[in-house]
Amino acid sequence: MNTRISTNRRSLWTAAALAATTLIAAQPATAQSFPAKPVRFVVGFPPGGGNDLLARTVGQKLAELIAQPVVIDNKAGAGGNVAAEQVSHVAPDGYTILMMSSSHPIQKLLKPELTYDPIADFTPLARLAVYSYILVINPSVEARSVKELVTLAKAKPGQLNFVSSGNGSGSHLAGELFRIATSTDLTHISYKGGAQAITDLVGGRVQMMFSPIPAVMAQVKSGRMIVVAATGAQRTQLLPDVPTVAESGFPGFQVSSWYGVLGPARVPAAIADTLNRQINAALLAQDVKARLATEGAEPAPQTREQFEQLIKSDHDKWGKVIRQTGIRGD
Repeated sequence: MNTRISTNRRSLWTAAALAATTLIAAQPATAQSFPAKPVRFVVGFPPGGGNDLLARTVGQKLAELIAQPVVIDNKAGAGGNVAAEQVSHVAPDGYTILMMSSSHPIQKLLKPELTYDPIADFTPLARLAVYSYILVINPSVEARSVKELVTLAKAKPGQLNFVSSGNGSGSHLAGELFRIATSTDLTHISYKGGAQAITDLVGGRVQMMFSPIPAVMAQVKSGRMIVVAATGAQRTQLLPDVPTVAESGFPGFQVSSWYGVLGPARVPAAIADTLNRQINAALLAQDVKARLATEGAEPAPQTREQFEQLIKSDHDKWGKVIRQTGIRGD
């Protein structure tokens, strides 16, 4: 009887040990075999926009590198929040990733009603690209430099309007930071998208705007808009003769936007590292660099740790502006 019990116990222990060993062995094998099927790349905006074009450019190169299809899935709505909400709930296996912009980390600050946390509910995977805004004015504005514009704004408090593509948008936040940095009284006018804002700026109904370069390059070349400054830490390669706001007498002023890729929270580190490494390799391909340049963007690969720190620092930076101004998103 005792011998039989002892034998049964040994059998159970052996089976349990074998199962545990099999489970442990299976875990790294899963990471090592990633990816074994197509990757879904969710984009929170309609086809044809800047987000979509960047996702398709990088996605095509990524598919070549990982030898698996990368399927672009456009889930437009609520300024990208519909897509983010969906991805926050998928399995953290690396097969569903989210294309997002630098506005993502502050969405909860702009829209407290959101049911997901833009930081806690996601795994930072890779930064894709960065681009600067430029400060453009209607030619009728009697200023051709940042200092002249600030002097004019202080002489006419509340009379100069800066327009944006929506409350809480990058163009809006850039204008608010400029207003704070220059101690000027500027009036914000929000539009539902950038197209009508640009039309009214060209028509002289409003005076100034912080805009992505590609959106207004045609108007700049035709003389219907005047470029006053770039907003990045360095001058933009597309307009190398245009000084930055910081160079123009306001050191420390810097606004640049970026695109990146997130997964849901708790993506295994080995899989996240694989995606980071392959996406960074895609960004360094010459054809990808050339395509991004046409959109006014520059490839900006980072480690996962660097990207995570960028997200947190931008959350803190813009959080101060949002609390100081009371901005709420559309």
